[in-house]
Amino acid sequence: MDILRTPEGEEARRRAKVAPDTLLRVAHADRTAADQSTGRGVTTAHDTVAGVLGMSGKTVQRARQLLEVLGLAVTVAEGRYLTTTERAQAHAKHGGQQLRAASTRALTLPRGYTPPTGNAVAGIDSTAVENVQLPTRRGVKNFSPVGKKSPRRAHPRTREDAATRRPASTKTRQKPASQQPRPIDVQRLAAGLCARMSWLDRATSHLGKLCDVLIAHGLTGRGWTAESLLDAIQRGRLERRIPLVDVASQRDPFGYFVWLLRATVDAGSPAPFLQLQVESRRRAERQALEAAHEAARRAEIRANADEIAAVIARMREHFPSRPRPSRRHFTPPHSAR
Repeated sequence: MDILRTPEGEEARRRAKVAPDTLLRVAHADRTAADQSTGRGVTTAHDTVAGVLGMSGKTVQRARQLLEVLGLAVTVAEGRYLTTTERAQAHAKHGGQQLRAASTRALTLPRGYTPPTGNAVAGIDSTAVENVQLPTRRGVKNFSPVGKKSPRRAHPRTREDAATRRPASTKTRQKPASQQPRPIDVQRLAAGLCARMSWLDRATSHLGKLCDVLIAHGLTGRGWTAESLLDAIQRGRLERRIPLVDVASQRDPFGYFVWLLRATVDAGSPAPFLQLQVESRRRAERQALEAAHEAARRAEIRANADEIAAVIARMREHFPSRPRPSRRHFTPPHSAR
């Protein structure tokens, strides 16, 4: 509350579009989930906190981002998809199916901040701030403060104002391309790659970053799977004689994977089995076209059979065949006796 009272804190809260009451409730939930002695170990997911507080997961996400902007929290480890081994371990531990691990956060204080004592801030005792009672879910009033006799809408003072008044816009704002949900096939492909390459999972801060790379490379709706894409990268590496390097020695493993993908797999190319289907369909279409041309040629010959026969008859009439000369047998002369 002390930080929110500052101009910077209030400006950050307005940009994040988070109410002070919402921020306090999310902060209290993180405080309850953290280690009470150190403030570390907050591993609750956005949706988990949202279900407890009765709000959406996006609201919890914005509130937690605001806490980090204000210097009251820090993300120690980003959430990620679990590997096959980790999923099996999670299932053996709690018996459920866990696909992702939530981010790990820690509660902090801004650098150089000292909690006020007494009447240091706006004449309010700090104990009242520390012991603030957070409102419950049912504590919010569900009625409007506007009276029944309040005007429903503002009326223009003159007819000219009414004539120049613009109609209310009914267009809905579309989300930018970066906020649109990724295709499900790209999400499955990215999750499969992270499951088979643990170093890629660790190098990727968020799965959406890998999805954006796959979309930009034109692999959406092309039938690719993690196995087929890795095989294509391996074949392309051997064809282009790209040496195999140790990923651990790379300064940016994710950047190395992006470079290797662009160097070995053509942008927008379909998966091998899909490419075989396309080639088979093209070959069938080409054979059908050749058969149609041959059938048309034979039909044309049959249609012009009488004309062809008449031309052959006129040729024989003007150019009759000559009789072949008979071969004379040579009789050798009798030898003199």
